[in-house]
Amino acid sequence: MIFEKVIFAIDGNTDTHVVAKFMRLMDTKRVMGDMQGTMVQCIGAWTNDDGKVVMEPSYMVNADDYYQIVKPSGYVDHQECVLKVPGDTRQPCSLEFQGGLTLGLNPMKQIDSTDGVTDWTYVIETGRYFTC
Repeated sequence: MIFEKVIFAIDGNTDTHVVAKFMRLMDTKRVMGDMQGTMVQCIGAWTNDDGKVVMEPSYMVNADDYYQIVKPSGYVDHQECVLKVPGDTRQPCSLEFQGGLTLGLNPMKQIDSTDGVTDWTYVIETGRYFTC
């Protein structure tokens, strides 16, 4: 069964202590059997309001794990939005903003190069780039 995924960054993602506490939380939830899936480390690039491409560490989890564990944890309270990827990747992705506004995007697709692509996700485990 393929699950909807959420790709997100955490608040304070350049602070080693914050990242370590977040990783400890997620590892504890995994060990205790509280997660339905696994967490995948990624690097994301997106374009900010000034037109500048910003890169940051990000993570991908099953949507249920995001809404039951990550969102209530306080680690994403100040994130502008998260990327929702449907289980059927032929369907469009969406950005879900704080407050519930959703912006539809194209379906997720693998790309060979980021040349000319400003918004992408790199999955560290597989060495593959994706965009929507």
